[in-house]
Amino acid sequence: MKRAIYNIVLVMVLGLVIGACSKEEVSNFVVPTESILVSKPGETGTTNFDSRNITSIEVTTLPTGWVINAIDLYKGTITVTAPSSFKDDEVTEGDLVLTGYTPTGKSTTVTVYLAILPNADIDFTGQSANCYVVTQPNTRYKFDPFIGGESEALETARVELLWETRRNLIEYIDFNHGRVSFYVGNQVGDDDDAEEKLYPGNALIGAFNAEGELIWSWHIWVTNNDPMAAENITTINGREVMKMNLGAISLNDGSGDEAKILASYGLYFQWGRKTPLPGPFTWNFTQNEDARLYNADEELCYLAYEASTADTGTEAWSNLNPISVILGNPENNYNWLYSGTNDTLWSTEVKTSNDPCPRGWRVPDSSLYANLTIAEKDDAMSWQEAQPMYGWMLKDTTTGEEHFFTAAGRRNYLDGRLDNMNTNLELPVPWSGYYWTTSTDGAMATAMYFNLNTNTRTWNGFDAAHPMQRANALPIRCVRE
Repeated sequence: MKRAIYNIVLVMVLGLVIGACSKEEVSNFVVPTESILVSKPGETGTTNFDSRNITSIEVTTLPTGWVINAIDLYKGTITVTAPSSFKDDEVTEGDLVLTGYTPTGKSTTVTVYLAILPNADIDFTGQSANCYVVTQPNTRYKFDPFIGGESEALETARVELLWETRRNLIEYIDFNHGRVSFYVGNQVGDDDDAEEKLYPGNALIGAFNAEGELIWSWHIWVTNNDPMAAENITTINGREVMKMNLGAISLNDGSGDEAKILASYGLYFQWGRKTPLPGPFTWNFTQNEDARLYNADEELCYLAYEASTADTGTEAWSNLNPISVILGNPENNYNWLYSGTNDTLWSTEVKTSNDPCPRGWRVPDSSLYANLTIAEKDDAMSWQEAQPMYGWMLKDTTTGEEHFFTAAGRRNYLDGRLDNMNTNLELPVPWSGYYWTTSTDGAMATAMYFNLNTNTRTWNGFDAAHPMQRANALPIRCVRE
């Protein structure tokens, strides 16, 4: 949404002047959400602010028609009311500029964006999950700060962006009246008639308690290609399955289009963990470089690679450190868990609280892929023909239907690096596809697996239930519950 500044001044002085400060006077004045958004004209909205050593606040700029109801220094809240009519110069959006003063007169300024939203809120409250799909631009989304699939509220004091794959992918993240909310804008069109679209990508929002400790996180999947739309759902072995990988923003159709290949990879998950890990920066995994991640300050942030220890190799630690790849523990069959196995983190029977799929969807068990094999036409190709496809058309041997699966590789269980292929024609390395299932095989878990063999190999591989070390991070295709 376009921001504007309007030079109408209203002065409001609140609070008591306290005793003299030290020579090195320290203060701060921050509005974490940077906004107050309302859903209709005449509606009142509130946001919180944090301050230290601020004894008075002056409103120096206020959009026309908006009213300041209160600025409460003790509660740390700002309350405004939007215009109810637009007969004169009232505006639907603009910047509220506030200046906070210390007892000695030093000042600091913050800007709060005020807006009446163009679209109705999309409300996921009562629909708890670990992943929420965003498909409508210029809209505020709301959800409960619950553990995925459960109805008990977490002891949330604030929420914050942990990472996003594009700066300002999601904005104005707030926690108010027991609900988490965030806003998504739209791509700027060439003219007023341009179709509104989202900037696609992925983000992770974290909840923090009063002690400042991260207690849970939620994946926000932003896409113009709704994975739950009828055209993006197929049927395999009698079950409805998304055609897109979890977190992908496009389909790979085997055409060799590099942009489609990269956009189809989606996100990667270690077996039993709910939090996503990013994929490669380039379609061909150049230099094993990770996709860009940005934090709440719009700065680049990076994955951490942690050895599995008695401290780090636990379910609790993994949930509270969602930007960490926990490397395989050799004493525990290269599981990210330090000791023992836990087959209940994901389940073949029910959707668990650790399941990373959106509400109504879950990670499939290996029976989903039992009737698939590489389609005859694809299997008969020369490796030179098949290499650019980056995936196989897999055929259902019971129905004859074919389904394309992209070859998105994996994050290796040993060091977390992204493994897939290269395009060296002298000594080509085949690409591989891995898709987690909830099924287990002793200390291992199983994945649907396929690969392309070049002239250095003798056959193309497919396995519906391939044993894999649980510290591997693989893509997922969600199946309807």
